[in-house]
Amino acid sequence: MRYWLFVLFSLTLVGCYEPKEGCLDINATNYDVSADDPCPDCCMYPSLSVLFQHFVTLATMPDTSFAMRYGTRYPSPMDTNHLFYIDRGRFFVSDLKLVRANGEELGVLDSVWLPLLGGDSIYVENNYSKHDRDIFQAAKLGTFNSSGEFTGVKFTLGLSPTIRQVWVDTLKTTALAVENDSLSYNEMAGIMPVHLILRRDTLPDTTPIDLVFTQERQISLPFGQTVFVDKGFKVKVTLRLDYMTLFQGIDFKNDSEADIWAKIDSQLPNAFSAVSLKLE
Repeated sequence: MRYWLFVLFSLTLVGCYEPKEGCLDINATNYDVSADDPCPDCCMYPSLSVLFQHFVTLATMPDTSFAMRYGTRYPSPMDTNHLFYIDRGRFFVSDLKLVRANGEELGVLDSVWLPLLGGDSIYVENNYSKHDRDIFQAAKLGTFNSSGEFTGVKFTLGLSPTIRQVWVDTLKTTALAVENDSLSYNEMAGIMPVHLILRRDTLPDTTPIDLVFTQERQISLPFGQTVFVDKGFKVKVTLRLDYMTLFQGIDFKNDSEADIWAKIDSQLPNAFSAVSLKLE
């Protein structure tokens, strides 16, 4: 009798069981191993983000790096008794890719239509980010659904001439939505890809030097070691910009503004390094 009661109770449980819906894509961040049925459009996929650290390495202390601060007196590389200021800096990065040992480059999966001032529009990979010493959060680039080993990162410092002429006041959700950002946008010139404002000395009446760099720079940086990216994890790349590398060879007392611009322009690609790739 007890046996049949147990069988009847078991059948009742089976009859009441409701299959659980959930994400069954192992590549998703919310993959649910306990789910029975796939849920409609509920899977969330990993993202690729990039964070820049802003540092200065002083000639007087070459083994130590300090967080760069605006409005701080820094010794000139050519004459450490001469002090100058960094008033402001802001730059764009585009087309960031993770690189495998065989040279394969993998970026985000997201794309976007961008309207141009001339009336046309272009469909491009939505892979743009804006960076500043005062922007402390990592910039989310988009969906990254790749795994395996990676040895480095590659990106473009700046923006192409076409992208610089996008119709910014129609954009809302991309890093290129800079209509009200006077450091990044000028109505006559369009988006300013790399913008740096300096003062050649610390005298209160010194006129700032306003420098804009428009040429795109392809920058490839190796990681210290090969990094394995597993499925279902967000990826954050941390890079570093050392501002003193930009100023190597500059005589802030005697160089002309054109000379300062030319020296910084030539040294921009050398000022970056890769810090880490982490999974979240």
